[in-house]
Amino acid sequence: MRSGIGVSAVLGMVAIGGCSSLGSPDPASPYYGFSPGWSVQLNRVLPINPGSATVRLQYGQIVPRNGVQEQDPFCIMEVNTLSDQVQMLQPGRLDVTQVTRSISSITAAVPSPLRKARFVYDDGQPSFLYYITEFRLHDPARPDVRSLRCVWDQMAPGNRGLMRHLTLDEMRGALGGWIRLIPPAERL
Repeated sequence: MRSGIGVSAVLGMVAIGGCSSLGSPDPASPYYGFSPGWSVQLNRVLPINPGSATVRLQYGQIVPRNGVQEQDPFCIMEVNTLSDQVQMLQPGRLDVTQVTRSISSITAAVPSPLRKARFVYDDGQPSFLYYITEFRLHDPARPDVRSLRCVWDQMAPGNRGLMRHLTLDEMRGALGGWIRLIPPAERL
């Protein structure tokens, strides 16, 4: 009976240890652990098209929704509301309240009835596998600004072997001179 208690204690410690952060202190790592206190600086007016609540940045430029090269890093600035007119996000600093990482998959193909008959090859993998780093934003002067998400598709040709989140430099490359990610040490 005592050995059961010992095993339970060890398994409990392993479970607790598994919940600890796996973040790296190295900003060049895709597993960099963002500490509290980051901010985002909009360096110039960022236009959001009518009927949209997002604007995409890639290679340091604004790109249309259907113009994103998903195999390369891109970022999406998002607000809470749609408008019939262009929304102009004014330059200024926003606090980052939370940084999260997630993975989202999309399977674009509909299963074929011919698959069971082995006439169609389908490996069952998702068509798109997005690695997402999301910065939740807050500014009392601009309550409509929601988030900045930096993303890339790991199922795109050439990326399948990577399977990782973007590095800080890759995100900065996508944002170019439009938006700057500011670490806590530089806020002072």
